[in-house]
Amino acid sequence: MTGADGEAESLQKLADAASRWMSSTAGAVIECAAVLHRQRSCPATAGSSPGAAALCASEEEHGNGPTAAGSALTDPTVIGRTGARWQSYRKRLLEHGFGEALVLPVALQPGSSAVLVFLGTATDGFSTHLQKEAAWFGEVASHSLKLALDVHGVIRAGDNLKQVLESRTSIDVACGVLMAQNRCSYADAFSRLAGTSRNRNLKVRSVADSILKAMPSGAPRTRFEPPAIA
Repeated sequence: MTGADGEAESLQKLADAASRWMSSTAGAVIECAAVLHRQRSCPATAGSSPGAAALCASEEEHGNGPTAAGSALTDPTVIGRTGARWQSYRKRLLEHGFGEALVLPVALQPGSSAVLVFLGTATDGFSTHLQKEAAWFGEVASHSLKLALDVHGVIRAGDNLKQVLESRTSIDVACGVLMAQNRCSYADAFSRLAGTSRNRNLKVRSVADSILKAMPSGAPRTRFEPPAIA
C-alpha cells in the first residue's frame, strides 16, 4: 500500500515482495505473477519480471489457467510438467521460460479474489518447505491486500464526493446567474439548464460551466480540501 497510487501498483508491490521472499527462502530466483479479480472490473495483473507479467496477462486471453476467474482453486497447487489438468497452461509456462508453478489463492473480501503464482525454472522444484513458506506468505498477503483495497476504496470515494460537490456548486452558481438574469425561481433556472442539456446532448454540469465561463469575471473556482487527520 505504501507509496502506491492505486490497486494496480499495490498488486505490483505485492508481486515484487513475494518474489524477493521466496527467492531468499529457496536460494534461487523465484518469480511471482499476481492477479486481482473484482466484481464489475477487469482483472488487474502484475509480475516480478517481464516473463511473469506476460504469463499472467495472457490468462485473460486464454481463460483456462489457474488464475482465471472461476478456476475454483482454494488450496495451494503445484503445476509441474506432468498431470492431466492444466495442459495448455503448462505449455505457456514453458514458452515463458518456466518449468513449474506454485499457485496460491489469496483470501479477500466477498466479491474480490486474488491469486499469487510462484514461478520456478525447469530445474527448480517446490519442496514441501517452500510450499509451507508460500502458504505463510499468502496469509500475510491476504491481510495486506485487504487493507490496501480498503484504503484505495476510501480514496476513490473521497475523489468521487469531491467531483459531486464541485459539480453541484457549478450548477447552483449557474442557476443563480439565470435567476438574476431572468428574475425566476431556482426551479425555473434549473429547468432551463436541464432543457439545454437535453437539446444539446450535454451534461447539466457542462451547460452550467459554459454559462459561468461566459461571465465577465470568468468561472468562479471551487475548492474542496479533505479534513486534516490528527
